Amino acid sequence: MKLFLSAVLLSVLLFSSPSFSQIGTNINSLQPTDAEKFVQPLSSWFGAYYNSGGYYDADVPEVFGFKFGLIGMWSVVPDDQKTFQPDPPDNVIGDVDPTATVFGNKGSYYLTTNGFYTYPTGLALNAVPSAIYQFSGSMFNTELMVRFFPKVKFGDARVGFLGFGLKHEISSHFPQIPLDIAVQILINNFDFEFDDADPVNYTKIKSSNFAFNVHASKSFSLLTVYGGLQYESSSMDFSYYFEDNNNSYPGLGNKIHNLSVDGDNNFRFTLGGALKLGVFVINGDVNFTKFTTYTTGLSLDF
Repeated sequence: MKLFLSAVLLSVLLFSSPSFSQIGTNINSLQPTDAEKFVQPLSSWFGAYYNSGGYYDADVPEVFGFKFGLIGMWSVVPDDQKTFQPDPPDNVIGDVDPTATVFGNKGSYYLTTNGFYTYPTGLALNAVPSAIYQFSGSMFNTELMVRFFPKVKFGDARVGFLGFGLKHEISSHFPQIPLDIAVQILINNFDFEFDDADPVNYTKIKSSNFAFNVHASKSFSLLTVYGGLQYESSSMDFSYYFEDNNNSYPGLGNKIHNLSVDGDNNFRFTLGGALKLGVFVINGDVNFTKFTTYTTGLSLDF
């Protein structure tokens, strides 16, 4: 599973941070319980990433409208997502310190009657930069948003994602309300598979992300102020090969394991502003959730 994390993160964000391409992690050395804890923050980050950037205005045109946007994100990794308490084998000698998750730094180690073992290092990240693009079309105060990247092959890796958003301006039915108010549903799915014919390197990830929000906005000439409350969930199906060279976990080693890992994100509050200059819109907001995420966007709004 060479450069597993690099391939995943670099593939999902083709124009994101180049630092991912410099890191590799041998996650196949982790037994399933530890592997689940190691990648769990990745599931949370997928939720923070895909459930961000869904809106900058609650006003939806009654006649036809079209938008194209590029969204940049900066997700802060909290300290409790950088380490986990591992579950060593029964023949461990002494205590085992917390070790790095996918976003952590140094791995811990332990000694057993079969020898010395070192846990893998993480990516040593305090924040994760990312980006996404999206298209939106609207009519009758209802907007359909689409995000996609067709599933294509990069060497031994296949990657793709598809997302939808459906939004309706409920304040259009109540003209007396001084704010624009809308409700929105977001569904985003990401697929990644790495298979170079060597089962030791096999990896498969499917991330499923859902969000429902209510948001409002108020325009003051060129400036629009907006905010919203969102319920969300994220889950990740993760398959990998566990290579147990020392036979420390009888019955578990040297085969592919399929894990289901839920993200920690449940609710978020968003506050931001947008500057509208003709058909160009520049917006920025902050999202308070498990991974506090700052977003900025550049959109064409017709």
